[in-house]
Amino acid sequence: MLIDMHVHVFPDTIAPKVKEQLNHHYGLPVHHQGTRQEFKNIMRLGHVDTAVFFTAATRPDQVPAANHWAITNTRDGLLGFGTLHPDYDNIEGEIKKLKKAGVKGIKFHPDFQQFYLDDPKALTLYEKIARDFVVIFHIGDDTDGSKINYSTPERLARVLDYIPGLRVIAAHMGGYLMWDRSLKHLVGKKLYFDTSSCYGILPNEQFKFMIKEHGADKILLGSDYPFNSPLTEVANLTQLALAEKELQAITGENARALMGSLGL
Repeated sequence: MLIDMHVHVFPDTIAPKVKEQLNHHYGLPVHHQGTRQEFKNIMRLGHVDTAVFFTAATRPDQVPAANHWAITNTRDGLLGFGTLHPDYDNIEGEIKKLKKAGVKGIKFHPDFQQFYLDDPKALTLYEKIARDFVVIFHIGDDTDGSKINYSTPERLARVLDYIPGLRVIAAHMGGYLMWDRSLKHLVGKKLYFDTSSCYGILPNEQFKFMIKEHGADKILLGSDYPFNSPLTEVANLTQLALAEKELQAITGENARALMGSLGL
């Protein structure tokens, strides 16, 4: 079983522009086109059973359209997670819409959405969705102080303390380019990490150490498509010399258990 828990697919009309923006923001090669059809072909060729895709509304007014995209494109093994924004003016209505559509997860990207992950308004929002949704957070980015740190491991740790029942996936092993801080503040806590956009940047020994310390049963495969494909991500993980049981857990079994707990 192969389940990719971190995928971005975009409408064909905007995929080229988004790809360019991602390359500019992160300075990393974006190896794929970011379209639904291309990713479906990758799933077929790589025997990927399920993939979770999402976007994040960078402005409050984008919330309904982003969720419409997630809902209407959930089929054929692709499972859409929704998005919300703390400043959106009809959060209750959007939550009802997502629940009615059977959506089970919400993605937040505090850096793109420009809100502090542990802001009181955000905490109130998380409390509203904690019972019915798993929440995935983009964590990390800036380490040199040139940007505002909207999402950090420390901020997420405060959220976990404030809402202990919140089901959380912390992308990028708990903090892109902030892995020492993830190790200090998040490793060992009750949350999942995903592996997206870590291999080749996070040193292999530290990557493996974090998996061991956090527990392989709390790690999820994430390709971060269109940056990479799930096939590449699996090949990368094999380079960490994990036990076969650990690799199977990360590439599918953990995600299947999580989905089962959500009624999927």
